[in-house]
Amino acid sequence: MKPAPKQERAIRKRNALLAAAFDEFSSQGFEATTAKSVADRAGVATGTFYQYFHNKHDVLLEITRLRFAQLQEHLQVPETRLGVMSSNSVRIRDVFRQALEFLYDFHQQESGLHEVLEYRRRVDPALAELMDNGEAVLMERVRSFVARYVRDDVETTAFCLFSMAEGMVHRHVFQGHQDVNRDELIERGTHILAAYFENQNNNG
Repeated sequence: MKPAPKQERAIRKRNALLAAAFDEFSSQGFEATTAKSVADRAGVATGTFYQYFHNKHDVLLEITRLRFAQLQEHLQVPETRLGVMSSNSVRIRDVFRQALEFLYDFHQQESGLHEVLEYRRRVDPALAELMDNGEAVLMERVRSFVARYVRDDVETTAFCLFSMAEGMVHRHVFQGHQDVNRDELIERGTHILAAYFENQNNNG
């Protein structure tokens, strides 16, 4: 990976190439995307592409790195233990709702890229490692969140929580279910995810 530029003009060009590559990968797939097609979409010469990236593999890695950085920035563990049932404070339901809303909209914006990443992950060790590490960070945050409320089976509970949230969003965004709209899915998902913690609170 070539070092990121520091001058504002060069940063803008590199960002334009990244945005163009995102669109190319999403609409054309990995194999059909070329340095020239990315440069053309960005409105620059093909030589400009090679000033910032070695090849399209580099671009995909950088897009993936930025993708996980955005996820990790938005999906933070609250600093304090949240209320479960109290209506006078931020509740677990609020956290789950906000997380599901962000995840849904995030994945909807990159639905075409998702197919490329899942395909390339199986054949590109560098990409697979990057994605595995990014997901591990998110999983650790879920584990840390769960550990504040659950004494036993933290690992299993965190895994189920992570899988349910990811599965709900992926299935609806990438496979499409017209009988359930976005808001209904998020509200029902919030209820399901929060129910376990509310039940723990009632039993405690």
